Amino acid sequence: MDEARYRQWRQAKLASYPRSLAEIVVGIGGLARMSATEKIAITKTCKRANMAIYRCRDKFVDGGAILAFAENFGLRRIDHHLCANDNGVAELTVAENGVRSGYVPYSSRSLSWHTDGYYNESPRSIRAVVLHCVSSAVRGGVNALLDPEMLYLQLRDENPEFITALEHPECMTIPANLDAGGEIRAAVCGPVFSYDRNGVLHMRYSARKKNIQWRDDDLLGQARDKLAEILAADNGPVFHYRLQAGEGVISNNVLHNRTSFEDTPEQKRRMYRARFLERIESS
Repeated sequence: MDEARYRQWRQAKLASYPRSLAEIVVGIGGLARMSATEKIAITKTCKRANMAIYRCRDKFVDGGAILAFAENFGLRRIDHHLCANDNGVAELTVAENGVRSGYVPYSSRSLSWHTDGYYNESPRSIRAVVLHCVSSAVRGGVNALLDPEMLYLQLRDENPEFITALEHPECMTIPANLDAGGEIRAAVCGPVFSYDRNGVLHMRYSARKKNIQWRDDDLLGQARDKLAEILAADNGPVFHYRLQAGEGVISNNVLHNRTSFEDTPEQKRRMYRARFLERIESS
């Protein structure tokens, strides 16, 4: 994006970006009972912030309802990953054993800043995500949410060369995923910032300290430090929210994290998550 186009895009982005959490919350009849007006409201909110929090009056949910809801927004190509159910929808609950127990999303531990599927190869990049709350934890489980376009904007304003460093095709490598039986997934190398054929920004990122290999480059190190500083700021354009039963987030795979949480035998945090290979339709 050349400087003139960037300045025009930047002005429009800042003018339209929501100033409060309330601006991204949309009430709907239910996953299978959404009116045309409600669908338009979600679509418009996603155009402004690349995300919307929806709040269902009818709280019925199963994997099929998640997929049907997503299809309203052009999301059809689901990512069938290792821990997903047969229909591609994953159940995020605390797993005590089995394959899922080896991965942090299926624990009560905190999750650092990341985009979903940052370890996927480019043809399987995760462009959109639906995260739906079936039941919340007794305590904790708060998500922070940030539109990657707002992060890009702040980094570019600080130093345009930071963007160049984060666009490098060997910027970030995720080592191979191995278990006792061998290789589950090969190593994946790619940029943090990339663009689709329409010039739309895509971000893959993880703030985790382990199992990430960064390109040895001074400028990239400075860019990473600034990126971390922005994510840690108290006064940035980050939304914080604890999803309740019947609520969810639909997004163009925005940056997010999660605080640790506590379950009881009577009340356990349970989420449905579906990840897609296309973005939310803009109209």
